Amino acid sequence: MGSDFGQSFRKGIGIRKRDLDDKEAIDSLTPSDTIVMSNPAGRISPPITPDVVSVPQSRQTSTEIASEIAPEIVVWTEDMDIDNASHVESEDELSSIKSYAEEGPSQNGDDPTPFGVSAVEDAVGSLPSNLTELSDLSSIPSTVSSKATTPTPVDTDGAQEEDQDQDLPIDDQPQSHQQSPSHDAERYNFNIRPKASIPTDMSAYRYASECVLAAESSRLNPYALHPEEYHLLRHHISYTQVTTYLNVRNGIIRLWFKHPWIGVTRLEAVGCANARWFDAASVCYDWLVRRGYINYGCVRLSEAETEDTVAPVVKRQKTIAVIGAGISGLGCARQLEGLFRQFADRFHERGEPAPRVVVLEGRARVGGRVYSREFRTKPKEKSPAFEGKRHTAEMGGMIITGFDRGNPINILLRGQLGLPYHALTADTTIYDSSGRAVDPVRDQLVEKLYNDCLDRVSEYKHKNQLAKLVEGRRDLIEEGRDSPGDGSKTMFQEEEAAAAQQDAPPVTQQNVPAKVNLIPVSSDKLTGRVHMEPGTPATTKASDKAKLMGWTIRDSADGENIDLTSAVNEEGATLGSVLDNAISQYKQIIGLNAQDHRLINWHIANLEYSNATSLHNLSLPLWDIDAGNEWEGSHTMVVGGYQSVARGLVHCPSSLELKTKFPVKSISYHTGEGMASAAIECEDGSVVDADAVVCTIPLGVLKQNNIVFNPPLPSWKTDVVERLGFGILNKVVLVYDKIFWDHDRHIFGVLRESSNRLSTSQKDYAANRGRFFQWFNVSNTTGLPCLIALMAGEAGFETEHSSNDSLVAEATEVLRSVFGQDVPYPVEAMVTRWGSDRFARGSYSSAAPGMQPEDYDIMARPVGNLFFAGEHTIGTHPATVHGAYLSGLRAASEVLETLIGPIEVPTPLILPRDSVLLRKRKEPAQDQQPARLQAYENEIQTYIQSKLGGRPPRPAKVAGNAYILYSKDLFDVARKKCEENRKPGKGGRAVPNEVRIMTSKMWRDASSEERKPYEDQATEQKRGYAEAVQAWTRATERWDQEAAALRTAYEKENPFGTAKITEVPHESSSKHRRTRHISYAEDSDPGF
Repeated sequence: MGSDFGQSFRKGIGIRKRDLDDKEAIDSLTPSDTIVMSNPAGRISPPITPDVVSVPQSRQTSTEIASEIAPEIVVWTEDMDIDNASHVESEDELSSIKSYAEEGPSQNGDDPTPFGVSAVEDAVGSLPSNLTELSDLSSIPSTVSSKATTPTPVDTDGAQEEDQDQDLPIDDQPQSHQQSPSHDAERYNFNIRPKASIPTDMSAYRYASECVLAAESSRLNPYALHPEEYHLLRHHISYTQVTTYLNVRNGIIRLWFKHPWIGVTRLEAVGCANARWFDAASVCYDWLVRRGYINYGCVRLSEAETEDTVAPVVKRQKTIAVIGAGISGLGCARQLEGLFRQFADRFHERGEPAPRVVVLEGRARVGGRVYSREFRTKPKEKSPAFEGKRHTAEMGGMIITGFDRGNPINILLRGQLGLPYHALTADTTIYDSSGRAVDPVRDQLVEKLYNDCLDRVSEYKHKNQLAKLVEGRRDLIEEGRDSPGDGSKTMFQEEEAAAAQQDAPPVTQQNVPAKVNLIPVSSDKLTGRVHMEPGTPATTKASDKAKLMGWTIRDSADGENIDLTSAVNEEGATLGSVLDNAISQYKQIIGLNAQDHRLINWHIANLEYSNATSLHNLSLPLWDIDAGNEWEGSHTMVVGGYQSVARGLVHCPSSLELKTKFPVKSISYHTGEGMASAAIECEDGSVVDADAVVCTIPLGVLKQNNIVFNPPLPSWKTDVVERLGFGILNKVVLVYDKIFWDHDRHIFGVLRESSNRLSTSQKDYAANRGRFFQWFNVSNTTGLPCLIALMAGEAGFETEHSSNDSLVAEATEVLRSVFGQDVPYPVEAMVTRWGSDRFARGSYSSAAPGMQPEDYDIMARPVGNLFFAGEHTIGTHPATVHGAYLSGLRAASEVLETLIGPIEVPTPLILPRDSVLLRKRKEPAQDQQPARLQAYENEIQTYIQSKLGGRPPRPAKVAGNAYILYSKDLFDVARKKCEENRKPGKGGRAVPNEVRIMTSKMWRDASSEERKPYEDQATEQKRGYAEAVQAWTRATERWDQEAAALRTAYEKENPFGTAKITEVPHESSSKHRRTRHISYAEDSDPGF
């Protein structure tokens, strides 16, 4: 189990080197519509916790209360008694995955193919493109490939940001992410052939297509600069050169996306450019690595080489403490470990080791709100698909909302850990409260009405200011061609010149695309989220729109419309109040029966599920602040538990330093710039000292104010903590002996009655509509007949105070109303209570009515050496697992920048065509063949030793001589005789030569009886040595045979032509020509 996990990971990153000419691997992370299982030799199995005794399958009920997690999870089993014994995941669970370093070499050498390729290729087939659902790469709408795949851009309107910060005390104003470096940039001297990383046996169009796909799969627009790239480069390149830069950047990402279990090196990245662009490629590489677009996750990385002249390590090692072992905390810690390894030379230059990273977690487990709780019930028949896997249900984060268009979980789950997953379908049967299936035609009619109501409400949404869009030439990028010229002015110079023209817009308004309205077009039944597309808010009269949808309007309603002005202007207006008003007005136009009202409220409950709160707790303008940032592709669930991703982050490629059962009591930090002393105190009084702290404590816990911050957090931070919402979504998990529902469908819905059966008023549906309204069939991912019922909206909060027995009884009655009275009570059940969990205090964040547009960004800003991460700190992907992970990458980038400074850019960045340095770079590179051969041989030797250990050493030689044994034994006796025979007045110790002469004389005078013991001992030593040599000869022959077989297999799997060239010294190559620094940050630039 744990051993399998470690072995499989090693197969992925420890054996096969990056193949720069691999044409297929770029497409190898494509989703499947069915369970994807890695092959036995290459897969990673989720770790197995110690077995738990199965619960007898009785029809009685009981409650289990746990000391730490009882408020969070309550297990329903067989007796009616209260069990006060603690039931927490033991520390054995955390150690069930052995680290690569602890586990030693893999013993399975049959298939060294990386699991990131073999596992997925075997299951998916012949590697279709991730964009197969689109007609053609060149036909991708710019709004899709640009805005929908790019994180929330940096606000380039300095005035807006400046106005915001003027409201903050001077000492409390957050610092910009981009700062002036403390010393001039240095230029690397790269020993590589220009464009060495671009395959020569691939057409330019094919290569360009792979580069475009890789960029889109990494959250970047392949045709435009990211706002940060624009700020970094605007003083150095022209608008004409943007195309060439994008080709280089996309090419670097392609290298990463092909083999994401091996980090891209700087030399490989530079090999995507011609000689003039080497420095630009190096700067681009730094940006991609620091911001987490490449080389993130469970990846094997090469440590940056240091020069021989680097000062010895004399300073103490800094410590970075990460509070929280959820996805954001573990993602941040793993990223910090990787960044410190890749930038180790920067620390050595200053005479200090790379910082230490320690993760502090209050629970006894990792994962945070991603918790795969193991069942006590075991399957009656073992399934091959679950061999070595835990049978779990998801108590928290559950669904991966698509792998395409940049979801980092894609790389983690499929490209690195090789975990199996199951694709979900949104086909839903909705049953009425009577148990009869709702007519699908009527359901679609009501859903259209619901979406139109949301459309009219969306007219009052906040519209974000879009960032500058600096694009390259799409035609050249898609053909793999660079810009034909350079241009005469930098972007900065052109913008300033344009702004100086009469009636011209300021620089911040140049190249800013028009605002795009997003309107709701459908609802995702799996997640409850509303799918938005560009469009115009409803302008058609409501009566005409109703006819177009297929409704029959009332006779007196022809020409009627819906006016929400008064509802919007009411004090305390929320999404819920305005949406209720729209529905009420529609009731005057069309005739809605009782079932129609139940259907509308089912869809509302689904939206409350996605926000973990009632719609009346959501901001009218900001309730879908993350619209437009959704991923694409099938929704999936991890077989064996989503928590396996967290465990992989802990242990792969090496174990993080983790302290569990460390509930934080107080955090002391420093409010000034840079690193300073910090301390985290545990509730038991123990203290961890650090130089920086990354706080991933959930927003719900921060709202409780139980953790002391010293000094107190500034008001601009605490105000946001108060303004953001944090809701509750709970689940009731039911396990059965056998399936009695439609096993082919993954979800079904049940309509709920109004609390007042005689009323169709919206307010009377609020309490019940989210109770057991949606059911997930998770049998394929748990390995047992299992249903999960959602408790959303007000029902989620009410679950905190309901008894377990009453909830199980109500769930059973709902199921009996649908499937008949023969539905049994479950054999096991679990009830979540996230609001009562002291390490969560809720499920996830939401846009509360008092929220302001920039609140998520302010929540993310550091305070001195205190940094923040978590799903509540990322406005583009809040309330999601992938958002939590991305926030961890962002926080790690901020910590690194505080430690070593911002990215340094040489000037000039693009060398002139007549540059002496350029001529040197164009000269043939030094012959790297001997170094590559030696590096390749070293790889083979390392691989063989990892399998067999070192070659057996030859036995040490023995004396085998009676006289030598005799002289050693009687050395002191001989020395005394020498000293006794000295003449008077010539005292002192005898010299060694005198002693040797005396022992020789004593040996000649010794009798045969005196010599015999030493002669026998010498004979025995000779015999033992001869036997040892014979055994050594046999062992070495066996070792040599096995080593030869391993060498042959390795050379076959990893031929010399595919070996990386990064072993050739380059990072330690001389740097020259210190250059002046230019700051690229706008005034009040909010940063990343």
